[in-house]
Amino acid sequence: MHQPTALKILAIGAPLSELSTTVAKITAINAKHGPFDACVLVGDVFKQGSDGSEVAGLSFPVPTYFTLGKYELPGSVQETISATGGEVVENLVFLGKSTVLTTAQGLKIGCVGGSYDQGLYASGEDTGPYSPILSKPSVDAFLANPLFNPSTEPSLASARESAISLPPAFQGVDLLLVSQPPPSLSLLSTSAATLPFPLAEPAAPLAEVVQKSKPRYMFWAEGEGFWEREPWGWIGENGKEERWTRAVKLGALGDAKKARWFYAFSLPAQTPTAPLPARPANATPNPFTMRDNGGRKRAAEGEDAEGQKKLKTGGSRADRVGPPPDGYVCKVCNAPGHWIQDCPSKPARDSKPPPGYQCNICHSSDHYIRECPERGELRSARQPPPGYICRACGATDAHYNRDCPVVADRQQSRNRKKELGPEECWFCLSNPKVTKHLITAIGQETYVTLPKGQLIPTTEAHIAQGGAKPLVPGGGHVLIIPIAHHPTLLSIPADDAMSIISEIESYKASIRAMYESYGAVPVVWEVGRLSGRGGHAHIQIVPVPKELADKVAPSFRVAGEKSGLDWEKDPEDALARVGSQGNYFKVECPDGTKMVHLLKGNFDLQFGRMVLGSLLGYQHRIDWKECGQGEDAEREDAKRFKQAFGPFAK
Repeated sequence: MHQPTALKILAIGAPLSELSTTVAKITAINAKHGPFDACVLVGDVFKQGSDGSEVAGLSFPVPTYFTLGKYELPGSVQETISATGGEVVENLVFLGKSTVLTTAQGLKIGCVGGSYDQGLYASGEDTGPYSPILSKPSVDAFLANPLFNPSTEPSLASARESAISLPPAFQGVDLLLVSQPPPSLSLLSTSAATLPFPLAEPAAPLAEVVQKSKPRYMFWAEGEGFWEREPWGWIGENGKEERWTRAVKLGALGDAKKARWFYAFSLPAQTPTAPLPARPANATPNPFTMRDNGGRKRAAEGEDAEGQKKLKTGGSRADRVGPPPDGYVCKVCNAPGHWIQDCPSKPARDSKPPPGYQCNICHSSDHYIRECPERGELRSARQPPPGYICRACGATDAHYNRDCPVVADRQQSRNRKKELGPEECWFCLSNPKVTKHLITAIGQETYVTLPKGQLIPTTEAHIAQGGAKPLVPGGGHVLIIPIAHHPTLLSIPADDAMSIISEIESYKASIRAMYESYGAVPVVWEVGRLSGRGGHAHIQIVPVPKELADKVAPSFRVAGEKSGLDWEKDPEDALARVGSQGNYFKVECPDGTKMVHLLKGNFDLQFGRMVLGSLLGYQHRIDWKECGQGEDAEREDAKRFKQAFGPFAK
């Protein structure tokens, strides 16, 4: 069903039995800002232990809808609902525990009520239509709604429906009411890091509810305070975001703390000919479909990144990532630690020698000598000549160097060295330890953040000692970091590189314009290293006064020569030559000069800071670890930079 006209909606936080007050508030807001087409009550309408008498004799001025919270509905209210089909009093309607209701105006309201208990949910028990417990049957019923599962059977009715159907941007519920937040909401959100209260415990099953229903607005009331998260988008058939979700946590009207408990908004019309919604200025990437740290989109539970069902071994038919689970043994070599598809013995096993070939060890014609099962026994049976000394352990006449257990232990230690994982990566947003209060902007593919221990001093103590105030509010030293985990910008696969690099360049242009308004110019550098345990690609940008712009390139050139760096004559050609496997240091100077050094050995990761620290007189701040400050001061720097950067962000 279409929504032919714009609708005005009012959301009210949990009344907790303060229903006379609720009616008075709705009446006043409706008179001043209405008329509203609908109202939703978010959270518990009745307080715990209520007998339901609070609602007697009341009449709501606007059609008002609610679902279950964490408290059971009073018995008298349950009886009324059973008798009327949902209406408690005039214009106050109980939606049910789990449903989608479409009003006469085309407004689609979805709800999944009740509190989440992992054990009870896992039991699969149907807790009943009035139980304040989120149950698996109620979630399954919501997900099975025909709105989310259009018929694929060919028929005249389905053909007619298809002909007048809404575009994907208009498909889904308009409002979603839940008791608790779904997981992942704080991911990619800069405002979440500044909340003065913790979010309520998330309900894991609601992630699929949100993904399936794609609400235009989602409301919940559990927990403290008020929070409006930045909107996120859903990808349409054209590969671009075209539908947007806003999540709002309301305070409770019936709570003495009086956090903001109301939210009024308009829902634009949704018809086959209506214009698609524009991208909100503060939108973030979708936290429910964000890419994981390998660059793939995060899949729903039970599926891999391509939507294929996972196998019982923990991988998928399309792509197994990482080591197999404990207990898995390769059927080719009978060894744990790798999937059968990755077995180093598999190619050897599959290869057969030509007719007439004979193994010189066992005289069999079934395998090459290098694959002979007796080869290891023969090698280990060989004894070194008298007087032979193993260079690894010093043993005499015991074994060859290659057979030494010390050598084997060293090799095992090297093999145990793993790549940097998301739980250790400072820059992966999925790592809960990421310093999110320093993040100042989040785009589709990248985000901007102040670093820990930035080069530019901003403290009052520095200024009090005669130091200059920073040109750019908050200091201005920032990092631009891809959201997906890639070790260097050059190593990003071609399919992803265009969008990531394009967004980085857009942010660089915005930062350049912002710096210019404060009399500064940017210096940009990247240390790209694939060696060791890997890392997470990022660039650093530091503002320098305009009057020093011409001194940046000579400073890097001289410092590089003193440090033994070889600057490439053609920087872009050098980077193209080494490609995705290259290690490099790259700097972009204010005068347009680009300089590249290809890393061949040890390299001081603080080189960029060292050059600019010397140029700006901040030699004492070259090591970021020596420039730390308290979290409150970091938050203040981030706030100042964010406010100054806002007008320039694209």
